Amino acid sequence: MWHGILNKVFKAREKVAMNLSAEDEEKPFLDHLEDLRTMLVRMAMTLLISAFVAFGFYQHLFNVLLYPMVLAGFAVDIDAARKLLINIDIAGPFMMAVNVSLIAAVIASFPLLLIFLLQFILPGLKTNEKKLLFPAIAIGTGLFLGGCSFAYWQVLPRALIFFSEFSASVGATQQWTLDNYVTFTTRFILVFGIAFELPVIVMALVKLDILNFKIMKATWRYALIAIMIFAAVITPTPDILTLLLMSGPLYVLYGICVILAYFMEKKDKEAYPEYYAELAKDEKELEESVKDDWDNESYNPWFSEDDKDQEDEYQKPRATPSAPPPEIEKAANTIAMSDEIDEGEDQGSVMPDEDEPAAEEKPMAEKTTEELAREDEQRSGNPQV
Repeated sequence: MWHGILNKVFKAREKVAMNLSAEDEEKPFLDHLEDLRTMLVRMAMTLLISAFVAFGFYQHLFNVLLYPMVLAGFAVDIDAARKLLINIDIAGPFMMAVNVSLIAAVIASFPLLLIFLLQFILPGLKTNEKKLLFPAIAIGTGLFLGGCSFAYWQVLPRALIFFSEFSASVGATQQWTLDNYVTFTTRFILVFGIAFELPVIVMALVKLDILNFKIMKATWRYALIAIMIFAAVITPTPDILTLLLMSGPLYVLYGICVILAYFMEKKDKEAYPEYYAELAKDEKELEESVKDDWDNESYNPWFSEDDKDQEDEYQKPRATPSAPPPEIEKAANTIAMSDEIDEGEDQGSVMPDEDEPAAEEKPMAEKTTEELAREDEQRSGNPQV
């Protein structure tokens, strides 16, 4: 499975690297794997260095994670919010510091991570396209930080209030452990940041010709359902409020993606008219050669035209002859059924005419049988006349 997925990704980046030209040569599969390994090593080293730097500020980062409790009204300040958390694990505070440092490293180094990713997906860019790469990175970073900020200031406090009120409705006392609170808040913020990268992902797919304006326009209803399912899967909380707060902005971002795909495709058609003219020609030939019978109301998938012709042939009435067929030539020494037979004459003893050729000599077995029959008649007292 992974081999097939990598093949598709490598074919797509090879297409972009050629810049729609047939002069460039394709790279071997192992060279693509080497580029993938280089990208992953760069990302890992960037995250590792950023995490080491962020670990020195883990106390300030922890205070940042406590502030949503103040926004939700559970505490008047950071010190009061810190007292609401309990620790039941020996290594809990240390793992909290590591977790907070990793999330901070991802947020801080996100521009570099996006650069490494785009360099792998979109290799061999032209000079004018490289100029657009940095604005795209800035937009992607802004969307990521916007998603994280939206989750931190708006969604996370409401989620904390919702779960606290629901716990009180069943008569349970709400107590948050240090490890669970940090894991929940960091995952919540990171998921929203990644979800807001939808325009970057869609624009990359449009650039790779996997998506285009025509497909996005025709399948927008399915896209709405897919976004709802995606939001339901990655949302850290199962409540409807959090689901709507995530899916709502994603709907708006997808609408922006459709508009951007239209202008991007229009620009590419002006830059590569021959390529898109050939694509349009192939699509037209495909539509003419393949008939969509599913749109036909009388279409039966279990019945073909050949079966129809064969059935019509079977159902045709057979023509009856207007005259009886010609008589079949009688064989020599044969008697027709309509001729009268002389009962007193032994038909076996009738001599052939002289004009007719002599009949072949009968086998010895037949003569012996006739002789035996005559002897039986003589013994019975009924000699032959």
